[in-house]
Amino acid sequence: MKTYRPILFVLSIVLAGVAFFIWSAWKDRLRARDSQQWLSHNNDVIKALDSVQILITSKESAVRGYTITGDYVFIAHLPNYNKIIRSSLEQASRLLADNPQQVVRLQQLRQLLHEKEQFQQLIVHARKVSYDSAMQLTASLKGKNIMDRISVVLEQMKADQQKLLGASIVRNQEAGHQSVQTAIIGALMVLVFIIILLVRLNRDILLRRKAEEELQKSETRYRQFVENAGVITYTADIQGNFTFISQQVKALTGYSPEELLGKHFSVLIPPDWIPKVAEKYRQQFVNRIRETTLIFPIQFKNNGTRWVEQDVILLDKDGRVQGFQCVVKDVTEQELVRQKLQKIEEEQKEYQYRIQAILDNAPLIIYVKDLQGRYLLVNRQFRQIFGLTDEMVIGKTVADIDGKESSTERYIAADRQVIETRKPVELEDVLHLPDGDHHLLTIKFPLFDQDNQLLGVSGFMKDITEMVKSRQDMIAARQKAETAEALQEQFLANMSHEIRTPMNGIIGMTSLLMQTPLQQHQQEYVQMIKQSSDNLLVLINDILDLSKIKAGKISIEKIPFHLEEIIKTLNTAFRIKASEKKLSFSTLLHPAVPHHLTGDPHRLSQILTNLLSNAIKFTEHGYVTLEINVQEQAPRRVVLCFQVSDSGIGIDEKQLPLIFESFSQASSDTTRRFGGTGLGLAITKRLVELQRGSVHVTSKPGVGTTFSISLPFGISTEKEVVHGGEKPAAESHTREDYTGKHVLIVEDNEVNQRVLEYNLQQYNLTVSVVGNGKEAIQWLKKNTTHLVLMDLHMPLMDGFQATDYIRRQLKLTVPIVVLTASVLRNEKQRCLQIGANDYVAKPFAPEELQRCLEKYLLSRKEAVDDQQAVITAEADHPVFDISMLLQINDSKVIGEIYRVFENTVPSGLEELKQLSIKEDWEAVYELAHKLKSSLGIIRVKDLHAKMAAIENNARTQKKLQDVLPMINESIAAYYHVAPMIKMEIDKENVAHR
Repeated sequence: MKTYRPILFVLSIVLAGVAFFIWSAWKDRLRARDSQQWLSHNNDVIKALDSVQILITSKESAVRGYTITGDYVFIAHLPNYNKIIRSSLEQASRLLADNPQQVVRLQQLRQLLHEKEQFQQLIVHARKVSYDSAMQLTASLKGKNIMDRISVVLEQMKADQQKLLGASIVRNQEAGHQSVQTAIIGALMVLVFIIILLVRLNRDILLRRKAEEELQKSETRYRQFVENAGVITYTADIQGNFTFISQQVKALTGYSPEELLGKHFSVLIPPDWIPKVAEKYRQQFVNRIRETTLIFPIQFKNNGTRWVEQDVILLDKDGRVQGFQCVVKDVTEQELVRQKLQKIEEEQKEYQYRIQAILDNAPLIIYVKDLQGRYLLVNRQFRQIFGLTDEMVIGKTVADIDGKESSTERYIAADRQVIETRKPVELEDVLHLPDGDHHLLTIKFPLFDQDNQLLGVSGFMKDITEMVKSRQDMIAARQKAETAEALQEQFLANMSHEIRTPMNGIIGMTSLLMQTPLQQHQQEYVQMIKQSSDNLLVLINDILDLSKIKAGKISIEKIPFHLEEIIKTLNTAFRIKASEKKLSFSTLLHPAVPHHLTGDPHRLSQILTNLLSNAIKFTEHGYVTLEINVQEQAPRRVVLCFQVSDSGIGIDEKQLPLIFESFSQASSDTTRRFGGTGLGLAITKRLVELQRGSVHVTSKPGVGTTFSISLPFGISTEKEVVHGGEKPAAESHTREDYTGKHVLIVEDNEVNQRVLEYNLQQYNLTVSVVGNGKEAIQWLKKNTTHLVLMDLHMPLMDGFQATDYIRRQLKLTVPIVVLTASVLRNEKQRCLQIGANDYVAKPFAPEELQRCLEKYLLSRKEAVDDQQAVITAEADHPVFDISMLLQINDSKVIGEIYRVFENTVPSGLEELKQLSIKEDWEAVYELAHKLKSSLGIIRVKDLHAKMAAIENNARTQKKLQDVLPMINESIAAYYHVAPMIKMEIDKENVAHR
């Protein structure tokens, strides 16, 4: 039992020691495995971070290479780089998931990498546009700033992992020491089981060796990774001698690590840079600065030079500096870019100096303001003209400099307009100087930076005193010209009406007289009257045509037509005239000539009629021919040559240049022998030139004359002629019986009343006659008619106003045929717009009157339905509205208001026109506003809206070129509608009485 107890005690101790040893061994194994896992973990993290840094550096070099060379090869692998970077970041994210601080840094790294990638893409896109654009982006140093921030984050993350790696190694070493101690204690305590303990210890040693081998392998892999990284790492002692250097040094310097080990770092530095670099690291050593960064050049083995960026960390142990840990990367391209940017900045300063010199020597006043209106720059002219210095202007506003409140507000408003609209603004001002008043034109415009952001406002001021004076003279001349043009147009209208109206009576009465039984000598007298009337009408038409051409009032149409129809009509008419003189007359249309053309058939007929009339008139015997051939032809265009030849008296060669002059004949006795005014050829030449054609004449006295006309036409189709051209004239009918039909004649000339009445009575028509538009309206209110023949120019109310009133106020759809002797342009279109169905020029032919009767009084409903639909649609929109005025329900007050309206509106419109001509836009704005208020009670169609538009344009000074046309339209609209309003007011006053 005593023996058993010691044994048991020893056994207990042994068992306890075994248990302790087992427990200790188990704990050591856990620590070793944990240490191994942490070593692998930290190595993997460092490897992923180094991979990201290498790839980022590679991407930066690739983009830089593409920016400088434009070679796409540099950026061909960018997508692969991005893919590998994202893979490395995902790996690092998984490994660092349990480290909150590293997770935050990793998120920062992701954001910076995203910014870097976007900036690189921006540089690539810019380089595709132009080299300068890409270099400007590179020069902004934004890429370098992002790269520096990425490097900082990566270094912080790697530094933390290095600390963790060192801690893991220390824990592994501590585990080994603790295991040895446990083994010794166990051996002393359990001598009996030494073999077992030794076996156990041997097993632990084997495990530890395996862990150390794994650690060594990991360190080897890490060293290989460092060697293969895109940067150089090396260590140096406190004297600056290399103690370790990675293999990457050969790619950068041409030296192998073995060639540099033990040598001083200055062997790689150019001599002129050695003092600066040495002083940098001396200060780091003396001041114990843990980390520094320096960019400097190094020498390549073969005398080349590269720029590097070196990060240096002090290596210390127990408070003593042992050496330097350095990381070097190649920044040659960045440094060259920086140097280039520095050069560009210096060039910009020189450029600014030159610009300032140019501005100071410019004859204009030039200045630049910021968005708050403060002057940033003024040129010498500004300072000299206004007697100011830079100290008195720069940084000040116009309010600080100019004490005049009115001009200050105007300039500030102009600046505000430029800033808000981002468009230039022009304004004029008068500067009072000792040598007199000077008119200045100021042009203000916005200034933008390269990102299209508004920086400020710049202005040019120019002395336009002479130009203002010339402009005032031009305004006066324009007013005089407009007055002369208006007088000329009115003269043409009056002359046309006053001459053609009695001519209509003479020709009409002569035609009626020829239809009565006459004796032979009476028949001859009437025939002479008719011939004289026809000659006089030709003379009148020629004079009016020439006047319209000179005034620019003849327009050339472009409509489809049949050329053969024109030739057929001419052939019929002139064959009869030629036969009267026993002349041979022929027309020849060559087969190559297109039959369907686009142009002005009326002017072509007029030209050929003039030439053929002259040819027959000046030919006593022989022939007259018309030949038409193709001169030039394209797929949709043709130039035709019209030749009119005769065997007449001919023209002397000296007289040929004069025959196209107005009132000119070939010889002094031509007029006495053949008659005429000498206007036909002048009109012909001008009509040809208006159509971009040419005329040529060859002649020989006693032999004959040939006129050649070249005219361009479009080529159309038969379908276009049928649907787009003029409708064919109505075919002749036997005289119809219109019994039961009624016609209202609205005509102020008694002779013309009688001519129309006698002509209409021959058709068994019932006829009523009134003397003006006002009487016609009163008659139509009480009676009905089947057709209205409406003269245009009448007293009290003319045909335009009466027709408009009948359509819009009476809402009648009775056919209205306008009769006029006027030659004003666009009159036919104006008549149709206000609701007339047709237009007949006076003096009219009986056939024309017959055509109108057949069209509107016979049962040809299809010819009228479309026009009535248009009339009905037009009648739904009244041209004036006095309903608001009539709500007053007091005839006396209504009359007074209308008299004020009648006295102020027309005079106001005329004054508005004069102000617009003078370009006094402020006065135009005020008067238009006043007139708009006057037109609020008595509304004229579109007039109120036009006044609002004029007011707005004058206020904003935009679309000023539209103001005068709108005023002219308003004046015409008022005078057109004024008699209708007066009639309605009178009618309401009578009703209230």
